[in-house]
Order: sequence, then C-alpha cells, then structure tokens
Amino acid sequence: MGRPHLVVFISLLLLGASSASGRDASRFADVHLHYNWNQAEELSPQDAVARLRELGVEFGVVSSRPPESALSLTDAASGWLLPFFMPYLEPDRKRDWFFDERVLPAARQALASGKFKGLGEIHLISGYTPSLQKPHPVIDGMFDLATEFDVPICVHADASDHRYWAPLCKRHPRARIFWAHVGGVMGPEEVDRLLSTCPNVWGELSARDPWRYGGAQPIVGEDGALLPDWRRLVLKYQDRFLVGSDPFFYDNQDAWDSQNTGWNHIGEYLAFHRRWLAALPPEVANKLRWENAVQFFRGRPHSNN
Repeated sequence: MGRPHLVVFISLLLLGASSASGRDASRFADVHLHYNWNQAEELSPQDAVARLRELGVEFGVVSSRPPESALSLTDAASGWLLPFFMPYLEPDRKRDWFFDERVLPAARQALASGKFKGLGEIHLISGYTPSLQKPHPVIDGMFDLATEFDVPICVHADASDHRYWAPLCKRHPRARIFWAHVGGVMGPEEVDRLLSTCPNVWGELSARDPWRYGGAQPIVGEDGALLPDWRRLVLKYQDRFLVGSDPFFYDNQDAWDSQNTGWNHIGEYLAFHRRWLAALPPEVANKLRWENAVQFFRGRPHSNN
C-alpha cells in the first residue's frame, strides 16, 4: 500500500473509531501482550485469542520469548494482532541482551522477513544497562533498525529520573517509540519532562495496576480514577497515551518452576483500565482506548469479525 493510500486508509479508520456506537465504546486496543514459552505451555493460541475477543480487544501488539511464539498467536488471530521481535534469543537474556552480538543480525532478519512488524519489548534497567548517555552499538543499533524499517519500538525503561534515557530518544528523533508501563518508578513530573523532551515517545500504561507497578507507585486513587497529577498529565498528552494489559504475572512467585499466570488475570488488568478511562471525558477515553493506537501503528489490521 503506497503512502497516499495509507493516509486515506488511516483517516477512514479514525472516522470509524470516532463514532458513538456501543461497540466503539467497548472495543479496546491492547498494545502490550506477551505469549512467552511458559504461557504457551498452559494456553493455546486459539484460547488466548478467544479470551481477547471476549474482553473486547480488537487490536493488539504481542511479543514473546522466544520471538517465534508471538507468531503463533498472531496467526491464530488472522490479521488483527501485530507481532513484535523481542531481542532475547534465549529466555534468560532480558538483563544482558545488549551484550549479545547475534541480536542485531537476528532483528534485521526478522524485520526483513516481513513477519515481524516492530521491535521490543526491550528492557533498559538503570544499574544493569550500559550508560545511555552515549551511543551503544547494540542498543542504538536497535533504534537504527526501527528507523530504517519504519516500525515502532517498545521500550521498558526503569529509572527514577527522565535523564536516564532521554539522550537515547533524542539521538533517534525519527524512531517511533512507545514507553512500556510509562513512568514505572517515575512520578508524573519526570514523565512530563521525558515526553516534552522527546516528542517521538508515546506512553503506554500497562502494568500500572495495583498488583504491579501501581502497588508502590499508584496512578489511581481509591475511587479508581486517575490521581490529580496523573489526570493532568494524561489530559496534557492525550494524543500520546496508549493502554495495554501486559499479561505477565506469577501467582506463586516462591516456586522456581511456577507458571506465568498473567493470562489468567488479563480481564482484571483491562477492567482496571476501563474504570479509570470511564472517569475521563469520553472523547479522551476513546483516544487512549482506541484512536491513538490506530494513529501510532498506522492503520489497524483486518477486523476480527
């Protein structure tokens, strides 16, 4: 599809997404899904897709360890899930993937194949990751690939100060970046500074529920609505926020062989989002729940209906 046709296609999607029907008010774009090896053992791709449909998810982004597992889920969805290439060539490489010389060739091959539509989730954790103040061959190489192939890249950046990774997004102004679990351990003031410093970064609010990041760093109050500072932030950047579930959880974290049970709780994660979204102006809620994803990912794949 050529770029002029693509612009028309997106415009039509946005017009459709803006209508006031009950279906539009309930459909959801979940931009942070995983289907890892220890989830695929417990839940078939067909059952996972059926669960998403039951919850009103009509568009999603999925990555996995190993990367190929994401493809089985997108195949089962027949066109409405986008598979992203996660650079962890073995499941235990999350904390040192940037030292693996195989990552960039593998990522290039994945994108060149046409099977993968983006890069990430990539983890950049303060204290584990090499300094981001200057270019790093593998880390910056991933952003170069995202720019070269014009695909989004999902970044999980954990730090208490926006200056930790602001130099990285500034070095790659043409990269389309979405920030997983926006803020994480940052407060809304630091999130604001990062978003204002890097206009190419969009934030997504997966795992900000009370059971994960939101336990220590809440974004909602007891009434389920966004806290005042977070509400102001979301309204300020209402065109740059996305939502997702991130079905990653261990019910029995003490057992070395316990299964990742995140898919058992995905309904709770999405219900958390729907509650605080319902307290926003409807047009803003619709942006976060649907329209921004259409805009950011440049067109929704085929409907699941």
